[in-house]
Amino acid sequence: MLQVDFYLLLHTPNRYARNRFVCQLTDKAWHQGYRVYIHTISKEQANELNDLLWTFKPESFLPHDLHPDDSPSIAPIRIGYGDLIAENMTLLINLTETSPGFYEQFQRIAEIIIDTPSAREAGRTRYRFYREEKYELKMHEISRD
Repeated sequence: MLQVDFYLLLHTPNRYARNRFVCQLTDKAWHQGYRVYIHTISKEQANELNDLLWTFKPESFLPHDLHPDDSPSIAPIRIGYGDLIAENMTLLINLTETSPGFYEQFQRIAEIIIDTPSAREAGRTRYRFYREEKYELKMHEISRD
């Protein structure tokens, strides 16, 4: 059964803090054996994450690339935008405000929600959608004061 984890980033209304959390989650997931696809809203956001994944943890390396810019690729971490999905990925980290049409291709989904009224409402909508699909849902409140 598909598992969907919702991460509500309390007291985190900005993109930089969200992107740092995404890097930490990606690092953990990759070390657990997941092949991670980070779905962004734009090429600009994908490039921001690409740059941050190179620098967020100086003592480690996360093998990643941009999709579809670096196709074909064997990188276990891919950052993409739009409707083209990277093949053979197991964890979707969704940074958009909708459930992408290709979500069923993954074993697991991480929905990242920053602490703003519009992001919370969009997160509630996705939560209801996945609940209606009968997926296993987990909620995590992340506080970074």
